[in-house]
Amino acid sequence: MKVFFEPDKVAFIGATATHGKPGRSLHKNLIASFGERYFPVNPRGGEYDGQKVYQSISEIPEQVDLAIIFIPSERVPGAVEECVRAGVRGVIIQSSGFAEVGPKGKELQDKIVDIAHSNGVRVWGPNCMGSINARKKYVMSFMISNMWEGKLVPGDISLVVQSGMLSAGFLMAVLGRAKFGLSKVCSIGNKADVDELDVLEYLIDDPETGVIAMYLESINDGHRFLKAARSTDKPLVVLKGGYTEGGAKAAVSHTASIAGNKLVIDGALKQAEVVRVDGFHELLDTARVISQFGRRAADPAKIAVLTFSGAAGIVSSDIIESMGMKLAEFSPETVARLQKVYPTWMPPENPGDLYPALEINGPTKTYEEAIKAVLDDPGVDGVLIHIFALATPLILKAIDNRLDDLKKKNKPIVTWLMGDPEVVMDAGREIEKRGIPVMPDIQRSVKTLAAVFSGKK
Repeated sequence: MKVFFEPDKVAFIGATATHGKPGRSLHKNLIASFGERYFPVNPRGGEYDGQKVYQSISEIPEQVDLAIIFIPSERVPGAVEECVRAGVRGVIIQSSGFAEVGPKGKELQDKIVDIAHSNGVRVWGPNCMGSINARKKYVMSFMISNMWEGKLVPGDISLVVQSGMLSAGFLMAVLGRAKFGLSKVCSIGNKADVDELDVLEYLIDDPETGVIAMYLESINDGHRFLKAARSTDKPLVVLKGGYTEGGAKAAVSHTASIAGNKLVIDGALKQAEVVRVDGFHELLDTARVISQFGRRAADPAKIAVLTFSGAAGIVSSDIIESMGMKLAEFSPETVARLQKVYPTWMPPENPGDLYPALEINGPTKTYEEAIKAVLDDPGVDGVLIHIFALATPLILKAIDNRLDDLKKKNKPIVTWLMGDPEVVMDAGREIEKRGIPVMPDIQRSVKTLAAVFSGKK
C-alpha cells in the first residue's frame, strides 16, 4: 500500500495544459509534489510548465512505480495494459463512468481489475480523487492547488472517504482550522480492488497516523474490518452512510456500494469500540478532539460547565447526561475559590452561571479564576466553556494567563462559541490557536467530549 501514499516516481496519463480542466489541477499538484520525479503523459507530447510530456508511459526513461489515470473510461483498459508493460506497481484511476453507472460500466471496471491482477498490479478507484500525504506534501488529487498550497498542517489524523468530492470538501473544511493536523487523506471511490480494509490496515501500521476517521458507504468484509479495529489502540471514528432504503439506493448509484442493516452495523462497531458518528462535521470534530486529548476511560466522565447563560447551562446538563456523562460535584475548595468572584448572594454550583460574576469582575478575571478552579478540582474530568463571541478578546486574556495550567492538567476542554457569525469565525480561530477546540453548538461540544471519554473501561 505504500506505493499509493509514498511513491518514488509518478506518471500521470491524461495530463493537460488546458486551464479549467481537473486534469490541469492534477498536473500542477504533481509538479508541486514530486518535481523531476513526476512524468506527464499525453499522446500529443510537447511540454507543460517546463515539464517534458511523454506520448506514452513506455517512453519514460525511468522506472515509475505509481501511475495516475484520468482519461475517458473507455480508454482506461488500454492505459492499464500500458502500465502493466511498463512495470508499474500501482494505478490510481480517477476517471468516472464505471460500476457506478450500471452494468456496462461494471463490465469495464471488472476488465481493468482482471488486467491488473493477472500482472500483480493494484488498482485504486475508479471514480475517486486519489490520495494525499500531508506529512510529505504529496497531493495526488485533482483538487484545485490554491485550496491546499501553504495550508496543509502535518498531524496525526488520517481521513478515508469513499466519496471523491466529499474528500475535497473535508479538506476545505479542515485547512482553515488552526489546530487540524493531517497525516493521510484519501478517496477510495468504487473500491474495485483497493478497499477500506486495505487502507485501514495500512493506517493501523502507519507510525504517522494516530487517529483514523472514515466515511464509508459499505464495508466489504465485516469480519476483517472488526478484526482490524480490535487489533489497534488507535482511535477509529466512523460515519456509515446508506442505512436507510433511500440511502442505500443512493449509495449504489454513487459508488456502486451495497449498504448494510443499521442495527447490525451499529452493534458490531460498538463491540469493536469504534466511535460511530452521525454527520460529516461530527466526524471531523470528533477526530480532531480525540487527536488532541486522546481517548480516555471514565465511568462516567464528570464534566464542569462554565456558562454566561443559565438556560444554556440547563441545556448542557441535559445533553451531558443523555450522553452517559454527568455533572461534576465541585469540591468545597472549588466552591470557595469560585465564591471569590461570585456575588455574596449567589452560591457557586455546576453548571457555573458566571453572568453575575461577569458584571462584578469583567470577563478576564471571572473566566481566569473559574477555569483555574475547575481545572484544579480532582472531581472534574473535562470542561465545557460557553463563550459569547463579543467578549472573546477579554476571555482570551484569561485563557492566556492559564495556558500553563491548561497544558499541565491535560483535561479535555471544549468551547461552545456563539454570537455574530463573522465575529465567531475570527474569534474561533484565535481560541483554537490556544489548543482549545471550538464548536458551533452545545450538542456537538458535548458529543466530542463524550467521544474522548469512550475509551476502554
